[in-house]
Amino acid sequence: MKISDLMNNSMRKKRNAFILLIGVSVVAILLVKASLVPTSVWRGSLVMRNDSLGAEERELLNTNLLWMKNKHLPLDAIPRQLERLTSMQKVCKKKSPITKQFQGIYPSAFMSFRNVSFALLPKTGSTNILRMICITVGPECTNITGYPDEYHYVPRFLQGAGNLTKYTKQGRNSKFIFTFVRNPWRRLVSTYIEKVLFTDSYIAICSWNKNEKFNSLYKELKANNQTLTFKEFIRYCVIEQYFNGGAIKMEPHYRPQILSGALCEINYNFIGQTETYGEDIKVVLEQFQISNIMWLLNEAKKYRKPNEKAHLTSSTYLQHWKTVDIWMIDLLKEIYADDFEMLNYPLSPF
Repeated sequence: MKISDLMNNSMRKKRNAFILLIGVSVVAILLVKASLVPTSVWRGSLVMRNDSLGAEERELLNTNLLWMKNKHLPLDAIPRQLERLTSMQKVCKKKSPITKQFQGIYPSAFMSFRNVSFALLPKTGSTNILRMICITVGPECTNITGYPDEYHYVPRFLQGAGNLTKYTKQGRNSKFIFTFVRNPWRRLVSTYIEKVLFTDSYIAICSWNKNEKFNSLYKELKANNQTLTFKEFIRYCVIEQYFNGGAIKMEPHYRPQILSGALCEINYNFIGQTETYGEDIKVVLEQFQISNIMWLLNEAKKYRKPNEKAHLTSSTYLQHWKTVDIWMIDLLKEIYADDFEMLNYPLSPF
């Protein structure tokens, strides 16, 4: 054999060995990556040794994290859920139990579909969830003139949750239980845009719990053919209802989410956020046993109402908050203090 042939064979062997080494290295890295996250999560090296949590809180987190493993949640979703559940547990540990259990949540807003239970909090993307359920149900739900007011129409195809006690941290329930939450500042702007600028449903919302100051203001606005401003909405709807009966008596569209969702009472194992809706809703739809998730997401987009467009809130967000007095903003920080801490949202709208 010629020297050149020997050199070529040697080079080929080295090249093949190098390629093999790269291949083995890539596989090893993937295996390590796949094993590291479950190990750190399932064994609780991050949260379960957190001294700020008691034994009961750690046990609940461990149960939910084990559920995540069994349900094969996407690896990128696990750290988010770990952070959210841990933050919730820390706040709930400091809270005294609500005197009347579940008085902040409507049982009718807590429902089930395909062995999945969930609480629908207004202005968190819940209307779109109901819309996708309607599409999944099929002609029985969709064969009507246009799409319905999902909150009043779709629930008839769902199973009521019944006694909520079985969903508590003391109960034993194997269902996937979720809810969606949202930045309180943006939630208030979104409520104003939909309920005041697009409809007149704010009249009933702001009159909630016999709000006499709003009723007087509305008579003046109607007489002068004027629209309720965002500042007036905050002062005479949100804050006035808080003055009249505390946070628990506020209308659900702006009642603190810790109360509306019974976040310290219900044993949720998945918390979605409007800010990561695109990723979080896919996890929910998988639990609904939806086979063609992308098709369903695109189909639901066709039927969004004008007020559901995210850019409406974003484009006018700062403009609205700049009209509100500082003392009102400071009071809102107190009203939604638990939501800010529990859900890791900013303490200022700016």
